Amino acid sequence: MINASMPSPIGHALAGVATAWTADLLDGSAGRRMAFFTRRTLICAALAALPDADLVAHAALHRSVTHSLVATIAVTIIAAAVTGWVTRRDAWKVAAICGAAYATHLLLDWLGSDPSSPQGIQLFWPFNELRYISGWDLFRRTERRQWWTVRAMMRNAEAAAQELAILGPVLLALRSLRQRRPS
Repeated sequence: MINASMPSPIGHALAGVATAWTADLLDGSAGRRMAFFTRRTLICAALAALPDADLVAHAALHRSVTHSLVATIAVTIIAAAVTGWVTRRDAWKVAAICGAAYATHLLLDWLGSDPSSPQGIQLFWPFNELRYISGWDLFRRTERRQWWTVRAMMRNAEAAAQELAILGPVLLALRSLRQRRPS
């Protein structure tokens, strides 16, 4: 049985990269951050993929606790605490960027295909157990349980290619804007 999931870790990571690069443009640091991948970029990519760590911990919890606004707020608070402890400056600005990167995961999953039952993410966990999904199926489903089979690898490659086709132009535009921005 194929376990239909939402966007792949590749798509989620790309959304995290887009968040970091957008933050570079908004805070005026694009001119100083000409490197393709900065520490901020890598952290945002990891945070955007992080909610799917629940698959490793307990698959039955998938799309609930870690896919909620409560988890997004918790990540933001933890990022503020760690940033304040490490750098002693700009803690909430960095925390907001980290929270936004994490939240992109929820957005992509909401926009994804999810024919499994129950469908959607528990966005407002623990306050209610309703699941939310857009129904637009912008992102293809992926296989995460039997990923080593040829069928699953083909499905995942198609999903990753589609995610790159959707998010790639966004990243190219952001990269171009980052390079044009004066330091």
